[in-house]
Amino acid sequence: MLVFVGSNSSKSINEQLTKSVLKELNINHTFLDLKTLDIPLFSEDLEREIKSPKGIELLLGEINTHEHIFIATNEHNSNLSAFFKNILDWLSRANKSFLYGKKVFILSTSNGKRGGLSANEILQNMVNRFGCQAVVSYVFTSFSENFNTENQQITNKDFLKEIEDKLNIILKN
Repeated sequence: MLVFVGSNSSKSINEQLTKSVLKELNINHTFLDLKTLDIPLFSEDLEREIKSPKGIELLLGEINTHEHIFIATNEHNSNLSAFFKNILDWLSRANKSFLYGKKVFILSTSNGKRGGLSANEILQNMVNRFGCQAVVSYVFTSFSENFNTENQQITNKDFLKEIEDKLNIILKN
């Protein structure tokens, strides 16, 4: 399973949650830190000049070698972050169907009661347009109330079980 987080924050709660889920559920995975990829701000002028950045080519290569994709998305102003939207713009320009046949799990969290629901729903709609075979999502609400940042563990074990059940939908198909 390929795993990445759509946040460029060094203290990303979505990344903390994702890494905890991977560890607690002992999921075999490849984690790709998008913050380490050199991906400039998309523009048609730059696209004509360079076609596609090396970071996007690396990410596409990883996506192509994995059947299952786990994406954690953060939310800014009820939308995807500009950082992640930029990556999706480049990916879709390089290959409009870059998720063709892939099984995608989307996780989001925030400190609010909606848990990044708006960004999660937007991303669900987008991945379907990019050709994914199946998409399953989970919204982890009220992060600070359900996650221990000191121990980097999910304290609400019902949430962990729900995430495991959702992941199993795509992993077993």
